[in-house]
Amino acid sequence: MPLVTIELSDALSQETRRKYADAIHEGLVEGLGMDREDRFQVIHALPKEQIIAHPTYLGGRREDVVIVRVLMVRIYGVEQKRSMHQAVARHLEAAGARPDDVFIAVTENQLEDWYPGARGERG
Repeated sequence: MPLVTIELSDALSQETRRKYADAIHEGLVEGLGMDREDRFQVIHALPKEQIIAHPTYLGGRREDVVIVRVLMVRIYGVEQKRSMHQAVARHLEAAGARPDDVFIAVTENQLEDWYPGARGERG
């Protein structure tokens, strides 16, 4: 049950923001093998000057960085996470984002740290 925070430029249209959110979700479903209905995302559209990323870090060429933060339960192995990174980047590129502009960070915690609503409560 990942919780995804997407930070991107407010210069992007609502339609593009939604395309990017959809692309990120498809990448998570593909890369992690998670349930398609397991979708919890928050989009933060920020003024471009509030998104600071070195324009040529690691040899890339960044213009409109899309920061994807994934908070998830520690159940996925290294290969699954790598697969997820690649799938998210590929789907974002298909949605119009440049590969150099994609920045993904994963934070993991334990199952007991989640409350997915009363119907999803685990005993």
